[in-house]
Amino acid sequence: MLWYNSCSYLPVEGDDLKIKLSYMAAVPFYLVTGFLGSGKTTFLKHLIEHNDNRYKIGVIQNEFAPANIDGIELRNLKKPFEILEINNGSVFCVCLLGDFISSLKSFIDQENPDLVILESSGLSDPIAISEILQSDQLKDLVYLSSCWCIIDVGNYHKMEPVLTRIKHQISISDFLVLNKIDLVDSQQLESVKDSVLKINSLVQILETEYCKIAADLFFRNEGIVQNLKQKESRIFAGSSRPTMKARVFKTSRKISIDNLQILINQYIDQTIRIKGFVLLNNNNIVSVQTVFDRIDIKPVKDKTSNTALILMGEDFNLSEFNKDFRKLME
Repeated sequence: MLWYNSCSYLPVEGDDLKIKLSYMAAVPFYLVTGFLGSGKTTFLKHLIEHNDNRYKIGVIQNEFAPANIDGIELRNLKKPFEILEINNGSVFCVCLLGDFISSLKSFIDQENPDLVILESSGLSDPIAISEILQSDQLKDLVYLSSCWCIIDVGNYHKMEPVLTRIKHQISISDFLVLNKIDLVDSQQLESVKDSVLKINSLVQILETEYCKIAADLFFRNEGIVQNLKQKESRIFAGSSRPTMKARVFKTSRKISIDNLQILINQYIDQTIRIKGFVLLNNNNIVSVQTVFDRIDIKPVKDKTSNTALILMGEDFNLSEFNKDFRKLME
């Protein structure tokens, strides 16, 4: 069991000993948060690729939209892991909370993983994670090992519409991954550091490109996380559903790469995030990733054969997008 690797140094007695002994039969639970497009799935791919079959990893992917695009990327790694997909809302929202607790219990009972990693929705407010894991169904199955938050340093200061959720993601984190540092200058990086440390002065900061951290830093497991008492003192108040719309666009129709770029540019101001795969008229597949005004379109192999995109934004209109897609096919 992963827990045994690092916790023998903790001198405990009394009630603390009871807590420690109860953890010995439980599964470490790792929470990975981060705003839309920060690099959470890239982070997860990196961990799975560098696990080297040491641990049986259970992955929970939570997608705010009705469909999950990121699960396709993980499966194409051809690496062993078990996955549970929970879509159409945040698992921390009262609308999904009961189902999430039951699904997590069943997942652990059936798959018997060595550890569980939850990749939460970018729109999630995870402030109640400790209370959720202490529910009657889960308290003897899992314990909160550590919380990680991925930050896109280039877009951090553009997140005012969801600032409360971002602050909560940062405030409960033990590790903060400042990602995409290659896309900003030193002044921007220091500005983000100053901002996040005002929210959580105890967090350990890692600076990365493409979320490449030393995998052992993640897998070494800290036992009882440093801010656990602070997390457990939170009063659970179910988060309401964000006002941002998340829509799924699927089609078997094809489009040229030039017209795809026109379409994405047309909707970049109406969306905060676009991600997925697009079938081109030459039968090639490209992945599409946008965050605010940053656009990344690149060819991929062994992906889905049809177009599937998730688009998020407060003013986004799926019907208009569908019409414009059809026009650009002509």
